[in-house]
Amino acid sequence: MNEMYKDKLEILQQQIPIGERQGLALLEKAEGNTDKAEKYFTEERISIIVNKTGIPCEIAFRHLKENNFEIKQTIKTIEEKYFTTTELILKKDHDKEEALDKIFSAIVKKYDWKRNFLNDPNKIKDFPIELYSFATVMEWLYFENWENFESALFHHLDMVTEQMRTKLNLPQLADYLEKAQNISNSFYEKYETSKDHNNYVKATNELRNNKEFIAAEEKFILLKPLLEERLYEFVKTNIEKFP
Repeated sequence: MNEMYKDKLEILQQQIPIGERQGLALLEKAEGNTDKAEKYFTEERISIIVNKTGIPCEIAFRHLKENNFEIKQTIKTIEEKYFTTTELILKKDHDKEEALDKIFSAIVKKYDWKRNFLNDPNKIKDFPIELYSFATVMEWLYFENWENFESALFHHLDMVTEQMRTKLNLPQLADYLEKAQNISNSFYEKYETSKDHNNYVKATNELRNNKEFIAAEEKFILLKPLLEERLYEFVKTNIEKFP
């Protein structure tokens, strides 16, 4: 520790909340000028807040003073005051799939939705169309991940492909999904004359070996990352509608 600045340290500590080691380091940098040391201290914290939150310097400084220059508490205060839940998710989560999942959960929490709301779409028909579009596709993706591609083709696919065409600009993906659904329908209709389980198994086995069906599923797998990308961009474009 620099002994020559110890007397100045007490003065500096009356101006800002700072420990002995950091205070002496700042005083040494400022050549004993307490005002300059305070300025260095404040500017460093303002820079951290601005980099973390993106807000203007003057706002960062005001909230720093209000929070006794505590960085974590200042950031928390700013986030609560200036950002929505969705904005914070987009800022903090760089994994887009994880971000989409958190945004969906925020919607569910805000509107007290229950999972599988696609089974009763009337429950959400009065909500903002942007949330309806996003949640419809996300809920279907959850179902497809939990069950399988074939089952998802019969889980309100018409609602989902409509959103893909009208909101996400993915008409080709919608076409592939509907083609796969039509192929699947044709195989099950072929064995519909009997409710025998063996007939269902036959239809499933033939379907799983059908080249057109396999090709349609492969196209879906190929385009799935693009679907998630479009959902992410859709949120950013309509962020004012999200929680």
